[in-house]
Amino acid sequence: MSRAAKDTIDETDSEYVIYVRWLDGYFESFGVKQIRISETLIWMRLEGGNNRNIPLRNVRWYSVYPESHEEE
Repeated sequence: MSRAAKDTIDETDSEYVIYVRWLDGYFESFGVKQIRISETLIWMRLEGGNNRNIPLRNVRWYSVYPESHEEE
């Protein structure tokens, strides 16, 4: 990938914090640039550039901040 391609900002890039409470009670938060949520999976592009998939069958609850209706 060229340097110009790496420096290009995707219009979907934003800063979000994802909070996840796993079924075993463990609580985790993620700083992410992109997020996609389906019926079975949360896909995230982490701030470091790595991807992370979370299967929702292992999650008690999750939340996204800021929510889509909140002002930035």
